[in-house]
Amino acid sequence: MAEKCESEGDFMYEILKNIDAEKRDRIVNAAIKEFSLYPYAKASTNNIVKEAGISKGLLFHYFGNKKELYEKLIGFVLHKLIEDITANINWEESDILERIKQLVIFKMKLGKEYPGMFDFLVKVLAELNTKKTDDIMKFYEKYDVDIQSILGDIYTRNIDYSKFRDQTNLDKNLNVVRWTLEKYAEERLLTITSMKAIDYDKFTEDIDEYINVLKKAFYR
Repeated sequence: MAEKCESEGDFMYEILKNIDAEKRDRIVNAAIKEFSLYPYAKASTNNIVKEAGISKGLLFHYFGNKKELYEKLIGFVLHKLIEDITANINWEESDILERIKQLVIFKMKLGKEYPGMFDFLVKVLAELNTKKTDDIMKFYEKYDVDIQSILGDIYTRNIDYSKFRDQTNLDKNLNVVRWTLEKYAEERLLTITSMKAIDYDKFTEDIDEYINVLKKAFYR
């Protein structure tokens, strides 16, 4: 158990090192759900403890107060996202369509483990109430995550862009590819009543069909 917690960041390990992973995930998912549904000021720790099946005293024993819970939750989600991307992406894959497929499938699997995780991140960023790039980067620095580097690696490390016929509009072509695959995944998720019901083999087959179409449209 300790090894799993440590791999997700010392910040979470130090707080939750005395409880098992199942209870930790119940707390994390309950908090994600509450902070995704409501702005921070209106989010209720009463709802969180009820959803997690723990006492309010135990929640505050681990986190101290609502603000600390919120801050640690953001840190956990960001570090979990970055660490899992780093561990699950095949960095030797040179085809950008295959790389994006990996990312899409990975995000679905992570969403199964922590439902609402990505909605929570979107809401957190929206509540920053700023469009300034510097402020957003300061936010990531606060939690010691290098988002720019990891995203840059996904789309550049070992990728062979010479496969594209049109070398003058690579950015636009890449956007079409990315939007197509990510939008397909989003629409599939909307039709699934339970994350447990996802047929990853069928999903992968369908993604491969779209990739073949995209390759015919954009590749040499």
